[in-house]
Amino acid sequence: MVVSVASDSFEVPWEDPADAARTWLFDPMHFPLPMLPLGGEFLDRMYVTYMGANTIFVNGYAFSTMPTPRPPTPEIIQRGAADVWTKDYLPQIRDFCRRIRSADYESLALPQLGAEFERIMSEAIHTFGFTMKVISGFMGPTFGLVHMLQQALGPEGPQLAATLLQGFENGSAAAGAGLSGLAEEAARYPAVAEALRSGRYDGLETLEGGPQFMSRLREYLDEFGWRAESWGEPERPTWAEEPRTPLMLVGRYLSDPERTPAAAIARAVAQREAATKELESKLQGEALSQFRQALEAAQMHVPMSEGRALWQLIIIGSLRVPALALGRKLVEAGALSEPGDVFYFTSDELRRAADAPGPDVLATAKSRRADYQRWRSMTPPPFVGAPPDMSAAPPEVQALAHLFFGAGMPEFSGREIKGQAASRGVVRGRARIIRTLAEGEFLQPGEVMVCKTTAPPWTPLFAIAAAVVTDTGGVLSHSAICAREYAIPCVVATQIGTHVIPDGATVTVDGTKGIVTIEG
Repeated sequence: MVVSVASDSFEVPWEDPADAARTWLFDPMHFPLPMLPLGGEFLDRMYVTYMGANTIFVNGYAFSTMPTPRPPTPEIIQRGAADVWTKDYLPQIRDFCRRIRSADYESLALPQLGAEFERIMSEAIHTFGFTMKVISGFMGPTFGLVHMLQQALGPEGPQLAATLLQGFENGSAAAGAGLSGLAEEAARYPAVAEALRSGRYDGLETLEGGPQFMSRLREYLDEFGWRAESWGEPERPTWAEEPRTPLMLVGRYLSDPERTPAAAIARAVAQREAATKELESKLQGEALSQFRQALEAAQMHVPMSEGRALWQLIIIGSLRVPALALGRKLVEAGALSEPGDVFYFTSDELRRAADAPGPDVLATAKSRRADYQRWRSMTPPPFVGAPPDMSAAPPEVQALAHLFFGAGMPEFSGREIKGQAASRGVVRGRARIIRTLAEGEFLQPGEVMVCKTTAPPWTPLFAIAAAVVTDTGGVLSHSAICAREYAIPCVVATQIGTHVIPDGATVTVDGTKGIVTIEG
């Protein structure tokens, strides 16, 4: 089967003809680029184990059957998802991440490290599973709130429901607030502040106040710096390893103090309070009482959602430490040209390479690197196989597909793109296409950030952008949550925004109606 998209062709080698009749959705966890084998293995094994979904990889891009979260465990039902997460799961996640980052891998022989890494990979997937087990426990009440307000208020219900859940302390907001704190610290030392505003990041330690600022930076990176850039890209260095991006963001905040995370969070709280008053004025009697009960049950949604995302990415980022240690030993053995080439292999392939390093491993890495570079230029279709039809799916799966993943077909007519209304407001500005976090340095204050999706490390960019447009994700996705946290307009689930909006074009983003208009 060949799927043609513009000038690109995707050859789908169906192993089972029955697969062609199934729907395989692209980008189930918001991966903007093709995946390398190690990241793909992580996704595939995690999805099968915890979401009951199968995955195929076409030119490196992941297509999965619709993920279905497990029902909440009796423990979660009895104690609540937040209690089980905080007291049981989170301590185990923290311990795993610290342990694999601090272990002595250099003392192991190459075959030992190969076997140890395969074991660590399995433990990482098991640990990631803790973040998946609580999904139904905290999303269920939110789906109930959304449904209630949709029934009462119509199409504006989902966005209003989501706005009511904003402005509470959460992991992504804390990471953004930490960068605001670093900007305040840098502002105390004129030489440090000037260097950061000018984009000079080397030698900060030698400037007056530099040691104090760098000490604060190290504390911040120890807490937040090990997040992977995205869920399927363990090959990308974390901020802890390469702190250029957080230093760039601190420099931006120093240049424009009104565009800091701290200022944006205050706006989000004000929007939440205004939305609550607005809704309560529209409901009466029993409906008002039911609304308040549903709201109370759902108010842990953002802290739980963003807390999970934070630790999911820290797990993946921490996995880089043993992976690169293994890569260095394979380089010493002549089997790889650089440590980062380990990400072109699965954990089983790495174990076998560690047992018998040779020129064939080097050749495989070279071949896969060339494939990856070619795949990056392709535009994947929204699905392969049968066209998506969610009408027969259980209600909770339909809600997950629409509200979280933003599943749907593109709606593009003339110059208007229709997506999901995710965060209120209307902004007209210049579009900036951002495909990776590293490209975030091209985003200028007041521009509209247009991207495939975002992950927690992208959150500070929301303080710089005037509005956000994404291809994927629904009103409860990370991108939508962060736009509301930063009180800027947002349209998600456009499916095609990054493909049809020219970089630098003037666009109008109507986050209240869910429409993006390309002005010119």
